[in-house]
Amino acid sequence: RTPGRRSASTTGRMTTEPPLKKARLSMNIDHVVKKEFQGKTFHELQSAPLHGLHGIAAWSDEVGNKLKIRSVRDLGHWRFFLRAQAMVRLAEEEIEGHRSRTSKLNANKALDKEHEGKSLQEILDLPPSALRGLAGQADELLRAFHAVSTSW
Repeated sequence: RTPGRRSASTTGRMTTEPPLKKARLSMNIDHVVKKEFQGKTFHELQSAPLHGLHGIAAWSDEVGNKLKIRSVRDLGHWRFFLRAQAMVRLAEEEIEGHRSRTSKLNANKALDKEHEGKSLQEILDLPPSALRGLAGQADELLRAFHAVSTSW
């Protein structure tokens, strides 16, 4: 049993406060991170190198650097990944051939000009470099991660 803490009250007299309860924490993501990163806070993990994630080898850090992805935080905020992820999720809801003639919905600002007007299903089969702002050399780098299309 933990004894109570003593502190000064507003009148200057010492009072005994009830003991603080120990938090029963069970949250963990140990299956997502490598052993050396287990037990770290989320704040600490976002600064971890890519290889801190389970299933990602140390050589991935070098490839990530070439893509300007130097940490777990960078990966989570990488605009090309976020765009691709959104297209994958939205493609699940797309109804083939059901686009209204008056629809203005498009992903034009996310794609190179030559791919504008394609359905989400068609976009998912394109190489990553089809995403506007991602150079063709990125296709080769991303192939190291087995990412050969925008559907990663």
